[in-house]
Amino acid sequence: MIGGYRENMPCVVHISIARFDSRLPEAGEPLNFLVSIHVEGTGITWQQNITVDTSTEKELQEMTQDLYLWSCNQKLTRETARDCSLKLGAKLYDTFIGTVGDKILAGLKITAILLNIDETIQNLPWELMGKNGVHLSQALPFGRLVTTRELLRPNRDPLREDKIVRILAVVDTTQDLISGKHELKALQALEERRDGYQIKVDVLCGENATVAEFERLVTPGTYDILHFSGHGSFDRQSPETSGLQFYDGILEADQILDINWKSPPYFVFSSACESGRSSGGIRLISNERHSNGLAAAFISAGVSGYAGYFWQVSDTGAGVFAQIFYKYLFEEENLGKAFLEARKRTSWELDEVGDLAAYGAVLFGDAATSERLDLVRMGR
Repeated sequence: MIGGYRENMPCVVHISIARFDSRLPEAGEPLNFLVSIHVEGTGITWQQNITVDTSTEKELQEMTQDLYLWSCNQKLTRETARDCSLKLGAKLYDTFIGTVGDKILAGLKITAILLNIDETIQNLPWELMGKNGVHLSQALPFGRLVTTRELLRPNRDPLREDKIVRILAVVDTTQDLISGKHELKALQALEERRDGYQIKVDVLCGENATVAEFERLVTPGTYDILHFSGHGSFDRQSPETSGLQFYDGILEADQILDINWKSPPYFVFSSACESGRSSGGIRLISNERHSNGLAAAFISAGVSGYAGYFWQVSDTGAGVFAQIFYKYLFEEENLGKAFLEARKRTSWELDEVGDLAAYGAVLFGDAATSERLDLVRMGR
């Protein structure tokens, strides 16, 4: 092989949990899935059929709701919330990975996990999945990929890019959050020349942060990264009306889907409550062209990577996570590693008070980025 090998080889593992039935599940019926594990660069994929019965589905949903209520200060305590997160993570692991899948993963020196989840089960907090008191997303670069039957818009073309990384920071839209100021400071600190490229941050804030002005700025497709810091909302019954709070109103998920992006950003970070959620049992985009939440809308618009929060996120937690993430993103130049570092550091700083920011942060996209076996074989 060209370039030989190094001591620690990349081992990017794809775990896929897919529904092989094209119809949407009926309420109360057992759910059948095909679970597979594939190591990039190898010629074989292991798979197994599993069935999630109604009692297991109910248990998963109830624990998810309990943690949501904890994030709203309505249920549980710091200790019981931590116990619930570990119990839910173990239940997800035992249900979908199982004994045989665990043996396969245990025999690998994994460097990143890409969790390919069917569009109908994005409503579960997969970032908690783990065993022995350790969440996989806290140990390895971990990203969600979505399996959908919808034809989506094309992604941004990297071959047409210049040497400037353009960031649009939408902050302080309601002028009542401190975290936006800290997140903006972290972004503006990036504005310095680096190896071969430059970072430029444009700011939309306060009374200027209207829905119309946002659409005007993003439609031409000049921004590589979009960062929103503010309030978010999620409607489980009508996820297409979930949205981000601007100065003059809500930018709903379906409005995002309808933006005529000339070229969507590579990466969007919605640093807002419940901005990474979707409803269960429905598609990423329905036949009526309604989006299943904010993440679904941005992904369907052609965004390559999207980050948000599963539950309510505290002002402190959002600020800490974003500051650490952007610092490491441009030091490591690796999306997955930066997100992992933000998870770890935020957990270290806020676990004592039971803050869920580190565990509720959701990354859609390629968390492995440059950690690829083919690049090592070629001496890259």
